[in-house]
Amino acid sequence: MGRSLTTRRALLRSCAGVAALGSFSWERSASSLGRTPVGGKLALVLPWPVNSIDPHDIFDPAGALFGHAVFDELFALDASGDAYPTLASDVPIVDGGKTIVRLREGMTTSKGRKLDARDVVFSVARARRGAALAWWSDLPTPTPHPKDPLAVVFANADPTLLARTLSSPLLALVPRSFEPTHPDGTGAMTAETSGARLVLRRNPNAARGASFLDEITIEQAPDLLAPLRSFQGNLTDIGWLSSGLHAPRPGAQSFDLGSVAWIVLQTGSEAGPWGAPGIAQRLLDGLAPERLERFGLGALPPATGTAEWGGRPCELLVQEGSAYLADLARTLSSLLSRAGHEVTARALSAAELANRRKSGAYSLLLGLVRPFGAPGVATLVALAAAADPLSAREIVRRPPRLTSFAPRVLTRTLKLGVLGELRVAGAHAPDVHLPKNAGGDGWDLGSSYRGAT
Repeated sequence: MGRSLTTRRALLRSCAGVAALGSFSWERSASSLGRTPVGGKLALVLPWPVNSIDPHDIFDPAGALFGHAVFDELFALDASGDAYPTLASDVPIVDGGKTIVRLREGMTTSKGRKLDARDVVFSVARARRGAALAWWSDLPTPTPHPKDPLAVVFANADPTLLARTLSSPLLALVPRSFEPTHPDGTGAMTAETSGARLVLRRNPNAARGASFLDEITIEQAPDLLAPLRSFQGNLTDIGWLSSGLHAPRPGAQSFDLGSVAWIVLQTGSEAGPWGAPGIAQRLLDGLAPERLERFGLGALPPATGTAEWGGRPCELLVQEGSAYLADLARTLSSLLSRAGHEVTARALSAAELANRRKSGAYSLLLGLVRPFGAPGVATLVALAAAADPLSAREIVRRPPRLTSFAPRVLTRTLKLGVLGELRVAGAHAPDVHLPKNAGGDGWDLGSSYRGAT
């Protein structure tokens, strides 16, 4: 019998009015329809850190890869780019000269914490302490409604602009007790971190419908070969970037679900003249694409110019626990170095790397940047905010008229260059189904399942 591949979120979008009333149970409906199997587990090994998930951190790899499964936003955008309510009970309304957003009633997080207006205020404030400050721009600071515990007041904000802004994954709703090492949200899956392991499980409290799968276990890989070795040996269900180490796994199905972040090189104050805007992109443009093919960075343009570091000998900083970035940093170091201008890769803890990035006390830093929204102005805002959140606010206030929003073009005036993309790609076992995220690129793990086609 054929099985429907309709995603749970796509169906929930059409049932938004019913869901807002809190009477719709996707899991019951999925079971009664008998189309998509409920149950089953997945196991995978990834060359990325999995000890925390922060939806508000524009630099967080786990947020890019798993944030959609654990967290939700107050609004989402349909195919036309119009915002519709998800965790909000309705579109923003104007009452007495004030714009009000009200939460759906009875919502709780995966850990059972009840949500109210104070959690919205907390989430926005927390996001604005990072790069989301630029995306928020001149929108007013929210406050709880004095008479309605589920309502939030945004002064006289434009309702349409407010809903679109709140649809960004970097403004996801979290409880006031939120900690990245103990992720808690309203998404399709719960998240438990334990050192080098992340376990996602079906969330019975999911605001928009629980996942089809019971569980997904993600182990942190020590190198780029571990995911392929385990997949080829039938120990895991997904091969990251390829279908096997020495040969394709029999029956494996290739997939490429698009980009969830950009891999970027940033220049800091210790780079001297070589930290000027545009230098990072100029260096990356000089790299031959074939030297980076194994990293699955997407379609890279032919090399132009040279990729030789001309600053003082320096370190190229990356985050500890990211085998992907560590290997890429070593490769870049060898490609950029020349006599008297050596570049050496060095891994730092997430906390120390964040401090270095904030202070600018480094020469070169390799990481990633997550998008705020659909390609276009949001691309420029995200890349500019990663380099300088305060200056990026001006872009939101007065969007430039550009003929191209290609990331490598936008970064020619930034202290940051785009090397390529973090793409969700590789191969999976023949009975595994990985739908694309309905809200953009990447996978929808909440809608993934196991079973015959």
